Amino acid sequence: MTTLTFPDDILPASAMFGLQSNTESFVSPLNRATQTVERPGALWKARLTFTTMSLQQQRRLKAVLASLNGMAGRVYLWPHAEPGSALYSPLVNGAMTDFKVLPTKSWPASTLVMRAGEYLEVNGELKMVTADVTSNGSGQASVPVAPPFRKAPANNAPITLDKPKAFMRLASDVWEFVSTPAWRHEAFSVDFIEVPT
Repeated sequence: MTTLTFPDDILPASAMFGLQSNTESFVSPLNRATQTVERPGALWKARLTFTTMSLQQQRRLKAVLASLNGMAGRVYLWPHAEPGSALYSPLVNGAMTDFKVLPTKSWPASTLVMRAGEYLEVNGELKMVTADVTSNGSGQASVPVAPPFRKAPANNAPITLDKPKAFMRLASDVWEFVSTPAWRHEAFSVDFIEVPT
């Protein structure tokens, strides 16, 4: 199985990054009251749309897609609309007790360190921060995230903020690229879905 990292220099014209939650609803046959249960296993989904690319970029993109061999290959993909920052290098702080809150350390003291809607990666899992986060006087912070972690990361595990990635595959075995003899091409979209590790 091929595992690639999506090239940083092939940028889409637009990028959709979303979450497919895993829930189940139960509807009462008597009064139609509904209960919804949250289950583990939410997955990131992405759609990258490309419009104008150089001939070399077109070739490289087609080579990446062909190398994945449909849904069999794997690719590390970052949310192109939110590339993140290399300003800080935080670490996991101790044991996780709530899989929706990441305990962290090694931030600057008493600083707004993350904003709602930003992404981070730890232990091979991509997460979105769900509220603004300010560190305490010791440089520690509890970071609320979605979706919940599948596995608790180890103490002192590094947290990636610069281009945090999800482990994904193509959503289909088929991709098609239409271009003209002048090497212009029609808008071209590729769909990806996360592969839990």
